[in-house]
Amino acid sequence: MIKIKLNHILSAIVVGLLILCWASVYTPMHFNNVKNERERAVKERLIAIRKAEEIFKQKNGTYAATFKQLIDSKLLADSMQYVPYSDKQTFELTTTIHMGKSKTPVSLMECGTQYAVYLNGMDEKQIKDITEEANNRGDFPGLKIGDITTPNDNAGNWE
Repeated sequence: MIKIKLNHILSAIVVGLLILCWASVYTPMHFNNVKNERERAVKERLIAIRKAEEIFKQKNGTYAATFKQLIDSKLLADSMQYVPYSDKQTFELTTTIHMGKSKTPVSLMECGTQYAVYLNGMDEKQIKDITEEANNRGDFPGLKIGDITTPNDNAGNWE
C-alpha cells in the first residue's frame, strides 16, 4: 500500500518535471515566434514610411519632419504612423540637416520604435534582455530606418 502511494507521488513529480522542461523550451520559442510576427508588421510600416519620405524629399528637397506633412501630402495613410501592436503609439520620426564632407547640406531622416513599444504585453524579462543586449552592442534597441548622425540611404537596421 505504501509502495503504491510512493509510486503515485513519484509519477506526479515526474509529470511535474516534464511540464517544467516543456515550458522552459516552449516559452522562449513562443516569444521568438510572436516577436518575429510583430517585427514583420513593423518592418512593413517602416518600409512604407521610408518610401513616402523619399518621395517627399524628391518633391521638397528635404524630408518631412512630421507624419502630418506626409499624410497631408497624400504620401502616407494616417494609420501608417502607428506602431502595430502598440495601442496607437506613433513611430519616432526625426529629421535633420547634416553637413557633408564637401560642406554641402545633407538631409537625414530616422524613424523607428523600440522593442518595448511593439512587444507590448509580452514577457517583460525577455523584452528587457533583448533591449540590454542591443544597448550593450551599441545598437538601437528596436527597429528603425535611416540615421540622423550618419548618412545610410535610409537603410533599416535589420537590412
